[in-house]
Amino acid sequence: MRDDCADAPPSCWRQLGTANFEPSGRLRSSTLRGWTALGQIGRTFLAVVVAVAASGCGGGERPTLVPHDPLLRAQPVFLYGAADTTRPPRAVIFFFGNDIGFWQPHRRLAASLARSQYAVAGFDVRPLLGSLPARGAIRDSAFIAAIEPIIARSRHELGADSVPLIIAGHSLGAEIAIWTAAHACEPQVAGVLAMSPGSRSHLRVSVSDIMNGPEPTEPGSFAVADAVGDVPGDERIAVIRGTKDKLARADPVLMAAGGDRIERFSVLLAGHSLKGLTMAGFETRRAVDWLLGPPRATR
Repeated sequence: MRDDCADAPPSCWRQLGTANFEPSGRLRSSTLRGWTALGQIGRTFLAVVVAVAASGCGGGERPTLVPHDPLLRAQPVFLYGAADTTRPPRAVIFFFGNDIGFWQPHRRLAASLARSQYAVAGFDVRPLLGSLPARGAIRDSAFIAAIEPIIARSRHELGADSVPLIIAGHSLGAEIAIWTAAHACEPQVAGVLAMSPGSRSHLRVSVSDIMNGPEPTEPGSFAVADAVGDVPGDERIAVIRGTKDKLARADPVLMAAGGDRIERFSVLLAGHSLKGLTMAGFETRRAVDWLLGPPRATR
């Protein structure tokens, strides 16, 4: 788990991990067999973990739109149309969930943004990451080939083809959002909304992630600052950071890589999970307004 998961609802509960679940969210039979082999203590612990996770991750604001596109129907995409359907949305936000998915606080945040006239497409990235080839360069290409049509078709479903795009995410999703902005070819990208990113990442969920081990260094992993530097120069990057997030140690390098097109927005007394994310709503709106602001003056 990331540092403050123990004192909050299971915002990033990496120990559950994608390896233990089917895409539907059910525990894999192999996981159940493994826990059964541990005996009564293991079964009791599993029951507690699943119960707590279910209480923290269930529910939330429901998506307002059901996709018509067959591709999107087959994907874990959650669509929130802008509240006023008589006028176009201010922007469309494609939001990558964290390593437990597009969970309850993400959905609440999406619904809140929709009420503020933003169209939001939430995406549970775990099944896609789990389907990618193992090799680094091939993996990268496969991710781009898969995510570009998902983003484009989500925009179309939301009636947001012609409005600015913000690529967003939380935790692992924030790191993937930055990487996607650096490597994907999407039109009208205003910038990246990165909530609680770390310093290194990869397009997968590893055992080290699940066990809260060191940040990834294996072939195919990447420095998030390098990805920040690769984001096109006309796109802004907003980092939302809880003041108690221990991963804030990554920020000086991220800020240096982004120069005058990156800005940090601090959420007082919040940790890595941003304590339900609704507490971060005010700073999120400030960050979105900044991303959509007038072009920077050239020096």
